[in-house]
Amino acid sequence: MKRTDLFERDGYRCVYCGTVSASDTLSVDHVQPRVKGGDHSGGNVVTACIPCNTAKGARSLSQYLMDVPEARRNFFEFARYVWPRHMQAVLEELARRGCSGGLSGHVEGRRRARGSS
Repeated sequence: MKRTDLFERDGYRCVYCGTVSASDTLSVDHVQPRVKGGDHSGGNVVTACIPCNTAKGARSLSQYLMDVPEARRNFFEFARYVWPRHMQAVLEELARRGCSGGLSGHVEGRRRARGSS
């Protein structure tokens, strides 16, 4: 997926802080890192502002979401196009780390809404 298409799809909104920004302040973040088998398909990439992507650094997505509650809430609200298998993997990893917080219900509700359109 091209960067410009990704940013347009996500409304130029960072999935971690929720801020809408110009494309020159945005970056592409992989839900499943490429070094761990992730690809550049639309279901594996999200829009992130440069400050959030820098703050995430080398941490796994689940570790970052666990460490930053606001990013966790925003991710599950704004990362609408992530493959369900990736969402499930993130949810399972958060649960293993003791951070489930009722997120699965939020994700299921979002899936139903996507499926009905």
